[in-house]
Amino acid sequence: MRVYRPKLYAALWLLGMLALAWLTLQNLRRDWLETGFLALLPQAEQRPEVANAIERHNQAVNRKVVWLAGAANAGQALTLAETVKTRLAASGLFAELTLQIPQQQYRQGYQQLFSYRYQLLDAKTRQALQHDPERLLRDNLETLYSPLGQLQAANLEHDPLLLFSRYFAAQNPLQLNIEHGAVVVPDGRMVWALLVGELPDQDLKLDKLELLLSLNQSLQNQVRQQGGELLATGLPLFTAYGAHQAQHEISTIGSGSTLGVVVLLWLTFRSPRPLLLCCLAVAVGLLAAWNLSLLLVPKLHIMTLVFGSSLIGVVVDYALHFFCDGLGLPHWTPRRGLTYVLPGIGFGLLTSLLGYAGLGFSPFPGLREMALFSALGLVASWLTVVMLFPFLLARFRPQHQFGMLSLAGYWQRSWPELLHRHRRSLSAVSVILLVGGLSLLRAQDDVRLLQTAPTEITAADAEIRRLLPIGRDNQFFLVSGADLAAWYRNERGLLDSLAPLTGQAKLKQFDGVSSHWPDPAQQRDDYQLLKTGVYRPDLLQRYMLNLGFEQTAIDSELQNFAAAESKTLSLDDWLATANPNLRQQWLGCNAEACRSIVTLAGIADLEPLQALADLPGVVWVDHVSQLSDLFQRYRQRVTVLLAGVCGLILGILIYRLGWRDGVQVMSVPLLAMLTALATLGWFGELFTLFNLFALLLVLEVAVDYAVFFHMAAASAGTVDKRDTTTLAVALSAFTTLLGYGLLATSSTAIVHAFGVTLAAGVGSAFLLAPLIGFNANKAKQ
Repeated sequence: MRVYRPKLYAALWLLGMLALAWLTLQNLRRDWLETGFLALLPQAEQRPEVANAIERHNQAVNRKVVWLAGAANAGQALTLAETVKTRLAASGLFAELTLQIPQQQYRQGYQQLFSYRYQLLDAKTRQALQHDPERLLRDNLETLYSPLGQLQAANLEHDPLLLFSRYFAAQNPLQLNIEHGAVVVPDGRMVWALLVGELPDQDLKLDKLELLLSLNQSLQNQVRQQGGELLATGLPLFTAYGAHQAQHEISTIGSGSTLGVVVLLWLTFRSPRPLLLCCLAVAVGLLAAWNLSLLLVPKLHIMTLVFGSSLIGVVVDYALHFFCDGLGLPHWTPRRGLTYVLPGIGFGLLTSLLGYAGLGFSPFPGLREMALFSALGLVASWLTVVMLFPFLLARFRPQHQFGMLSLAGYWQRSWPELLHRHRRSLSAVSVILLVGGLSLLRAQDDVRLLQTAPTEITAADAEIRRLLPIGRDNQFFLVSGADLAAWYRNERGLLDSLAPLTGQAKLKQFDGVSSHWPDPAQQRDDYQLLKTGVYRPDLLQRYMLNLGFEQTAIDSELQNFAAAESKTLSLDDWLATANPNLRQQWLGCNAEACRSIVTLAGIADLEPLQALADLPGVVWVDHVSQLSDLFQRYRQRVTVLLAGVCGLILGILIYRLGWRDGVQVMSVPLLAMLTALATLGWFGELFTLFNLFALLLVLEVAVDYAVFFHMAAASAGTVDKRDTTTLAVALSAFTTLLGYGLLATSSTAIVHAFGVTLAAGVGSAFLLAPLIGFNANKAKQ
């Protein structure tokens, strides 16, 4: 206060606002909003190759949306799917929409691989050649003379032993039904047609996500009106719903808390100036948080804005203490008010920044971003109160009797007295409730709790997975080897170990590159199997003569076989013919190793799969479980951090106030946090890392309340500060509850639990804070 210069500070504040205005114009021109769920999560705490495998594995699904159009027959289902495809194409959202399988690409791949037909054997053919080559020929004859033989007859002239037909069929293990070039799935009375869409990139802007969600709902209604049914799933749909819900909650929470603040301030002050200044403090805090955060991070997540919108209930605290200090005082000046409130609001800001600084060390980008946004907003609002308010309130004189002040004075005298009279029974009940609630508290660290989807989307996803079991699970294997031969050996060992699990119903499906491409050594072995088995001249001649081939055709086939002995299909050449999903499973070779991904689907038992990680060159990757474990570890670390922050604040309080008063002030935030945790336990709410973030905010406001009541009790002179302090704390608590408490209405479970934690903690802090200095005040009376 020795350098108190209201005009100078107001001028500096104005310069800061001009800089913010310039930043706002710059930021509005850029793509600053992040909506994807995965952006909230940290990178894998793994070696770089594992992180790269996770990213590659996710790329296969992050941009895809799958629809199944159902009708009474295949023709109607395909007609409906065509209608859906037409409207989706017109939207401009998708880079690619696939209904009919591209036959040209299919034939091209067939032709490119056909010349290597003697080196490419599927597993069943290889096994038959090893045990009974003649049985393979008998099976061919049975197939050719069966009703299905006509389908194979077209290939018979060029592939008389059906070797390549067998291999090519094995590339499609599900044997999907194809009608008119499209995949159809019969299911009882319904037939479903498959349509797959792929977005141009993973980061859709908010308006595009809204368009995707509304378009999908419109298409479902249209198909239903035409007598069909439309199912849809895909990560973009889940993201679109989350963004839509977050946008709705930003509007609800921000509007609700702002309206509540306006009503409370008008009822209290009945003057536009305090109301407008409080709104100014809030606006500056949010604007500065948005602009300055974008200087430090490339994009802000929409969930950060959900939490940021509730910042309104906290940043207004600094202004409220300033306004309420002068109520009822005839000779109040802004200098006197600032002299009194500056230590309290300064200490409140310090505790807030300590908590947010701790969250800054979290590995979760979403949590770090929310802490950064909140800390910058609080600092900007605090500076607005300290630098601008004294100048704007220089001639402010309220012209009415403050009924709210009288009500606050009555409450602060009667409420502590009531608690004091029944302190023994209330203490016993409180201990029972705290101990009981804390004993029921259970931590839940499943990272999937961060995302909530409506029942209809999750039900459609489950139904599509049942009808079309081609979706990948989150878990997979990363296989590596020092060179191509070592990698191939390791992956084949893994695939051979996975095969029995499918027969035991512990796994529906698995797929790896080596399931389709044999390495050069295997190709040579397969050729030799054919040479010593079915391509013995006498055996081949008898087989082909039985099928009606002439001797020239038999000689030609033997010559083709002999000429192919030195051929080898390289991995690069095979990848050029493979489908995009298989190409993504190959991670390539570098100086260290060759690596690939083995995908899994329909996992029923994780334990036997996890045990396979002991195989050479095999790494089990369960991204969700790893993130959940990370969630758990950092919940434990933030718990220790929270305890450390509490200890640091207690040390500062003891240094400034002495042992007795310091412990008494600190008891309010400690009891408030324990009450919040007990409330979570009694009501069975989620307890996660984000609840600890809420407890840091409880600590912030509770210390603020307790410090101001201590200051009121210790204030010298004839002016009783407890009434104005009670009014300021009451307004602060109500606005905070309106801001953060409204988060309890969120449909996202983790945000809902955050709001419940804040509501219970802030509410109990408001009830406990008036006990500070009550005995000293009573002694004065």
